[in-house]
Amino acid sequence: MTGRTRARIVLAVIAYGLAGCGGAGVSPTPSTPSPVPQAAAQPTPPPPAPIRLLVFTELSSGFSTSDARDVQGQIVQFDTGGDLIWTADGTRLTGYRSLDFLLDGAQVYVITGKICPQGCQFEIRFGTKGGERQAYLTVDYGHDNPGTLVDVEVVGGELVVTQTNVFPPGSPTLSGVVSELTAEGQMPVEGVNLQVGISSGYRAAMTDQNGFYSIPGLFTVRAPIHLTKDGYDKRDTRVSINGDTRFDIQLVRR
Repeated sequence: MTGRTRARIVLAVIAYGLAGCGGAGVSPTPSTPSPVPQAAAQPTPPPPAPIRLLVFTELSSGFSTSDARDVQGQIVQFDTGGDLIWTADGTRLTGYRSLDFLLDGAQVYVITGKICPQGCQFEIRFGTKGGERQAYLTVDYGHDNPGTLVDVEVVGGELVVTQTNVFPPGSPTLSGVVSELTAEGQMPVEGVNLQVGISSGYRAAMTDQNGFYSIPGLFTVRAPIHLTKDGYDKRDTRVSINGDTRFDIQLVRR
């Protein structure tokens, strides 16, 4: 064997050995790691239930609104869940129960709750200001109900209600003359007490020396009216009020 042949054999062995060593030293390809479990997606909370506001409708005109205004034009709303909403800042006061009913053809809305120390309740009336029909807050004091607007504020989380002497703008006035038939003709009767029924109470007036009376701040309704004066028969009748209404009445002496 020549030296050149031995050299080729040695080189071949060395090359084989290197190849074998290289293959044994290579680490196996690492497997793909398992994905990290993801946290279960949280369900999206349902949107809050929409507020269902009480809507006040004037049957005689078809006008509807959920805004009730006080004497300053400040707005409160009431939802069907019994909350009063002070719209100036969104304050909600709970415990206001509402009811509505028909009284001689007129829709009357009454809202009870902690309103005033006398135990009164809100009553919604309608009026017109600047040509716009609006709903107004009045307070029903039972049998002493003037039908005037109130001034409301929220102070320290409490509702403060103050009575005023202002009637809903554009609300009807009932007026007329009470007289009796005498030999000289119709004569006015002074000092007649008149009571006009409104919702749970009444409005009262007394005739002057000319037999004239005037009862402002009423609403469209067919209302009972009761007249009394010593020496005269009592008189009970009804009057249809639709806007300013003139209603003359005759009494009979006993």
